[in-house]
Amino acid sequence: MSDHSLVPAAGWLEGRERGTGPGVRYLILVTLLAAALRLIHLGRQSLWIDEIMTWQSVRPDLDLGFWQQLADAIQGPLYLAAVWPLVRIADTEVMLRLPAAIAGIVAVPLLGMMVGRLWDARAARLAALLLAINPFHIWYSQEARGYAFAMLAAVSALLVFVIMAQDGVNRRRAGMLAGLIAAGILSNMSTLFLWVALAICLVLAVRPRGWRAWGLWAAAGIGGLLAVSPWLLRAAGIWAVERVVPGSGVGDALRGDTTFSPFALPYTVWTFFYGYSLGPSLRELHQPDRLAIVRESLPLLAVGGVAAAIPTLFGLRRLRGNRWCLLLWIVIPLAVVTWLAVRNVKPYNPRYVAVTLPWVLTLAALGLSYLPRRVGLAASVALIGLCGWSVANHHFLDHYAKADLREAAHWVAAQEPAGEPILIPAGLRGFAYYYRGTGQLIDTDRTRLLTDAAAANLVATRLAGVDRCWLVLTRSWVGDPDDRLPAALAASGRLMLARKLTGVRVFYWRRSGAEGGRR
Repeated sequence: MSDHSLVPAAGWLEGRERGTGPGVRYLILVTLLAAALRLIHLGRQSLWIDEIMTWQSVRPDLDLGFWQQLADAIQGPLYLAAVWPLVRIADTEVMLRLPAAIAGIVAVPLLGMMVGRLWDARAARLAALLLAINPFHIWYSQEARGYAFAMLAAVSALLVFVIMAQDGVNRRRAGMLAGLIAAGILSNMSTLFLWVALAICLVLAVRPRGWRAWGLWAAAGIGGLLAVSPWLLRAAGIWAVERVVPGSGVGDALRGDTTFSPFALPYTVWTFFYGYSLGPSLRELHQPDRLAIVRESLPLLAVGGVAAAIPTLFGLRRLRGNRWCLLLWIVIPLAVVTWLAVRNVKPYNPRYVAVTLPWVLTLAALGLSYLPRRVGLAASVALIGLCGWSVANHHFLDHYAKADLREAAHWVAAQEPAGEPILIPAGLRGFAYYYRGTGQLIDTDRTRLLTDAAAANLVATRLAGVDRCWLVLTRSWVGDPDDRLPAALAASGRLMLARKLTGVRVFYWRRSGAEGGRR
């Protein structure tokens, strides 16, 4: 079989001369760098809506047992298990996010070890470095959700997969692979799609020799699924999986208009290299004038695109023969998540394909090591420099920070007169987590305000009998992209902007004819 063949020969990794590892000293240094970038400012930003969901699943004030709180969880139960004892030590943002930070740190040397087994020391060092400074990975290493766990499980599972393919399969290794597959799925269900890619890679590329080897490999894959079957079955009962079948009607969108568009895939590539803190911010991309904002950022987007594309494309040239499986680990999860979005099973988001991030960075690392020395040095400086710029923005610029509901809640609670109602169309759970005042929190039940009449009706129903209240606006694009609610309040009284924070606007409203209240 030609070295350029798409499907490698059977047993292509067995007996293969291993690559040179990145070296212990280097791994220690790059791991320390990863730790610094993930632990600094770990509690700086407010918890956002999904992190509040994590807290609500393990909150210590409910007096529920460990298994009682995890039994019904399908959104990252493994992460909930890790954070459960920590919030009982200290119920803080740092404790909620600490397991994610640790997982992000550990993934860095493991990726270097895996790439070193398949390629060489230079590629392994670059892959570990790119993951250590990766803004996307740092973002989710500082978020109290299971994405950092899923990426760690993906890297660990692939490392064991390569060891089994190179050195042979035995019960211990098969058990480790089964456990890592289960851990990945229990961290985030998208790891299931990586399992599909591994199964295809096993059949097309590894092709074990003998029934015993096949049996152990099958036990690893099936055993991992069986271990998580209670959660998978529960998820299947919640998700609209019937929409996947070709020819079936997709019905109404699950969350309004579908989130998938042709721009989703190039945006995913951008975020994989530069995260959410280079170029337009997430809030700006949800604004009505987002296309104008993107046009203003085109020079930066072009430079960043070229800096990422050149090493990635050259990395593809290193995937000759037996290394094409790396593409399966990227393409299959991405294709499945895209198909689910197109079929309106689940909205698309780059974090849902986070398990492919290590392999995209591996491609870039291979390209950087393959380029001619001077070109490779220039490309490395450009890519690493842009990543560093994005990381600095993430840590030090409020422009890219999550909505500061913590400061908003503290500020409103400190105002007089106390006990006035607070209307919160979006972000109620995050605000309530921080709020220690006596005012009644008024929800809008996620009412979408697409007409002036809908906004006026909400004011009439939710604020019936209320003469004065606070209005806390965040993530307005979710249900009120045109700010119809503030306009309706202004039409029925006096609306004043009281405080503007990162991603949050706080207004004070007084109905026409009402006396007293904030001046």
